[in-house]
Amino acid sequence: MDGHRIRVREYPVYTMEDAIVAAVRAEREGATAIVCAPIVSSVIEQLVHIPVATIIPRESVQRAIELAARKAWL
Repeated sequence: MDGHRIRVREYPVYTMEDAIVAAVRAEREGATAIVCAPIVSSVIEQLVHIPVATIIPRESVQRAIELAARKAWL
């Protein structure tokens, strides 16, 4: 994105609890931003200290990653 390489790591989850645990784990492992579903984004935003970008299923994953990267670099 904009000449920068972005490393993306996936944390597959099946439940709301899994998503919360994965978000905290991602932050501890050095993530600079998180991309997640709208149903968990408000909870995750309250738990982590890094930007959270919400992806709507009809939108592109690429677009969500770019949004998260922009938020992280502000």
